[in-house]
Amino acid sequence: MSFEVRAEDLGTIRSIVAAHLCWWRIDDSTAHRMLTVINELITNVLQHTAADTYGCRMASLLVQKVPDGVTAVVRDQDPRPPVYASPDLLAEEGRGLLLLRALADDTSVSVTPGGKDVWVFIATAETSERF
Repeated sequence: MSFEVRAEDLGTIRSIVAAHLCWWRIDDSTAHRMLTVINELITNVLQHTAADTYGCRMASLLVQKVPDGVTAVVRDQDPRPPVYASPDLLAEEGRGLLLLRALADDTSVSVTPGGKDVWVFIATAETSERF
């Protein structure tokens, strides 16, 4: 789905993704991890990308069930890759990508002609037990 990123819509996005994860019978642990990661990626679009000439920040989200888990791709219009930082212990921001690394089993970033794609993979519980 493609949408204008607005803070007040984060809950709606989580609800839509949660419904798909439930429909796909994704276990609660994997679903919670994926919802947290997607929320963080969409929030990063809101906080770190420039608005277009109309004041909008556009993004698209693709969530897919794959044989060993769930993938998500967040596409935005900013070609700058995310920057990993080591925030102060008392800092209120700067931990998003550390959170992403902790929750996702695999991640990657691709710069595209129109911005960038941030991809994540989270293995389902029964799959991660095999690793």
